[in-house]
Parts: sequence; structure tokens; C-alpha cells
Amino acid sequence: MKDINYFALFVVALLNFGIGAVWFLYLFREPFVAGLNKTKEEMAQGPSGISAGILQVIGNLVMAFVLAWLMQKLNYQTPLKGLELGAIIWLGFVAAVLGPMYAFEAYSLSFFFITAGSVLVSLLVAGGILGAWN
Repeated sequence: MKDINYFALFVVALLNFGIGAVWFLYLFREPFVAGLNKTKEEMAQGPSGISAGILQVIGNLVMAFVLAWLMQKLNYQTPLKGLELGAIIWLGFVAAVLGPMYAFEAYSLSFFFITAGSVLVSLLVAGGILGAWN
């Protein structure tokens, strides 16, 4: 753990926060909100935007740390290896968990691709940066 670049973790966490904001607020806002199938009142019962943003940055930090730790353990110290590991993690842990869960909850395939796609992009960006900035 001493070889992990903690500055890089913070950069990745903040950059992925920005990616998520662009992804969900601009690129896929309408289909994402429609896919949630919730009223404005139901949406208002969730956490505030600030609380949700703080939780997202914390989650991004945890994800970046675990990815950096795995990259270190596997000796994946290049951007290409970081991209590879990010894609494998997405397939094995994100898509494999969200796919069946969304199917049972009757979410559309497009909603799966919107939500899981943002995680894929975040993992790829994180892997590439952490691999370059080891």
C-alpha cells in the first residue's frame, strides 16, 4: 500500500465525479430519469445533491484505491494493463451483478447500459490514469 500514489487516487476520484456528472446530467439525463420510473416527489425523497455528490466522491476514492491495490498486486503498471483490469472488473463484478439484478427489477436494457456504462468508463479512465501514474 505504500507504493500507491494517493494523489492519483484523488485525481481519479474527482475526474470520475465529473464524468458521472456529464454522463447523467447531460449525455443521458432524459433516458436515465425515464428509466428510473419515479415521480419527482419520489426522487425528492432521496439525499440532497450535495450529499449524493459527497457519497459519489467517497465511492470513487474506494474504487480507485481497490483498483490501484489490485494493479499493484498483479504488477499491472501500464495504462494498457490498467484499462484491461478496469474492463475485467467491470465485466466480472459490475455487469455480472447489475445485469441480473436489473432484469429481476424489470429495468430496460438501455437503462442497464446507461448505468453500467458510466461505471465502465470510470473504471477505464481510472485504470488508464493509475497505470500511467504509478
